[in-house]
Amino acid sequence: MRIFLFYEHDSFLHRLNPLTKLFVAALVMVGLTWIVDPITQLLAIAVTFLTIAVLGRVSFRDLLRRLLPVAVLSFSIIWTTALFYVVDPTAHPRTLLRVGPLSFTDQAVAYGLVIMFRMLGFFGASLLFILTTDPTDFVHALIQKLHLSPRFGYGAHAAYGFVPLLDSELATIRAAHRVRGVKEGGSPAAWYHYYVGLLVPLLAGAIRRAERVALAMDARGFGAYPTRTYYRSSAFGRADAVFVLGAIVVLGSCLFVLHALGWLGHLVPPFLS
Repeated sequence: MRIFLFYEHDSFLHRLNPLTKLFVAALVMVGLTWIVDPITQLLAIAVTFLTIAVLGRVSFRDLLRRLLPVAVLSFSIIWTTALFYVVDPTAHPRTLLRVGPLSFTDQAVAYGLVIMFRMLGFFGASLLFILTTDPTDFVHALIQKLHLSPRFGYGAHAAYGFVPLLDSELATIRAAHRVRGVKEGGSPAAWYHYYVGLLVPLLAGAIRRAERVALAMDARGFGAYPTRTYYRSSAFGRADAVFVLGAIVVLGSCLFVLHALGWLGHLVPPFLS
């Protein structure tokens, strides 16, 4: 759960309006969905993570640590996608590997790489937003700029604040199990009982905490008046315009260069066909 938590720091990305970063992240995701070739997907991943590291001042070590679980999961998609990919015979596919009745062509492997890189690109665009955005600032931006209902906005923010608490509470429950001699592993039934012993007290604690938060909000008259004031004001600045314009220029330049080289939109790059 820690890979999806705010990285508290002071950087150019941290000072931007959350809606600006959300727009750029959505723009990257739409581009990755629209373009189907591995070279463009891989270039978008590199640009995204470089932006997070340089403008967000997040170390490459932290980025790789967060990327590793998703990379392992997405890597398993290559062979399954390549196995069930329907080859276009008019494109003259080449067989790279044949195992009995199963064959892996260059088109199938390339499409598997596209799906893998797309997942990593979505994850990178999400990290650009999540790691550099304070959840409180995001809620204020949604309420003040997009006119989201404060009841829903602050309620969702309170629920999101439970994530690090649940993480630490889970560690406490597991430590208590070890002190009491509860063993991890064994038969499937033992694993089932072990995880039930973790989830039940974790869920009960989450419900009690949610009830206390709801009572506190009602006791303070939350939502009793149609208008409200804000301690933090959400506004767009010159840096937001520079970042959006820079993102469009960089992404557009990458697409232009790939198109000039003849690599854009080709499932199998021409230099490999």
